[in-house]
Amino acid sequence: MKMKRLFAFTILLYILASCDRNRSETARTLSVSIEPLRYLTEQITGDDFEINVLVPPGSGPETYEPTPTQMRQLARSEAYIAVGLIDFEHRLQTAVASNMPDVAVVSVSENVPLSEGECHHETDAGEGHHHGYDPHIWTSPSRLKTMARTILDRLSADNPDSVRYRENYDRFVLRMDSLDSAIRSILSEAKTTAFLIFHPALGYFADDYGLRQIALENEGKEPSAEHLRRIVDSARRNGIDKVLYQRQFSRNTVDALAEELGIEAVAVDPLGYDIPDNLLQIARLIAQP
Repeated sequence: MKMKRLFAFTILLYILASCDRNRSETARTLSVSIEPLRYLTEQITGDDFEINVLVPPGSGPETYEPTPTQMRQLARSEAYIAVGLIDFEHRLQTAVASNMPDVAVVSVSENVPLSEGECHHETDAGEGHHHGYDPHIWTSPSRLKTMARTILDRLSADNPDSVRYRENYDRFVLRMDSLDSAIRSILSEAKTTAFLIFHPALGYFADDYGLRQIALENEGKEPSAEHLRRIVDSARRNGIDKVLYQRQFSRNTVDALAEELGIEAVAVDPLGYDIPDNLLQIARLIAQP
């Protein structure tokens, strides 16, 4: 498949370009897979590390391929911090284990209660495959605390004299508790417990707050006419007045649905850096009449 060949070629370029790498010549670096993990990691480390983000802002993990420059940055990192549930992370983890023995791999989904979900990706041949768990665990304040603890434990093991990391973690837990309270207060004013979204990225958010996520996307594809009809009927029954869509996806189908329902299409960014601000914005959009 084309994507796998490109990924393998990128790994080869990394190996050829980094044979004479010397980590001691660079500042301390950590690599993370997506922007929300940069936010989460910085809550623990402060400014002790340079954080290298693999998937750039505005891009989606579904089509991401690492560049040779990013692979060299990853090779200089003390650890690679990933969700552990996204397709490209699995391929990259194999490359790190095979070619970068000095880079620790940290999967923040460890010890996180996972929800079953279907994430469908198309290959060049039109074939698909499914994974059993929803990867979007960073949309849940309660799960973010568990994810932060995993990062803390790894960094504390490598830096046993750093009391500050534990203090930062304790402050982060309090921040997540405050965020949870604020979201619950906002959603208490909502007239419906259902919301409409293009890509099902808010399942854990919905699980935390007793909401129903209605996804426009069907098994990774734009909806069929029958699926769209069911969504339209469900949205009308639930009094939904807007459809959320992620900036990383085309809004053509979203606009068509919004026009059919006579509702507004509103952009959100669950993959953005500022997790608390993003989740508060999403809560307000769901609660607004």
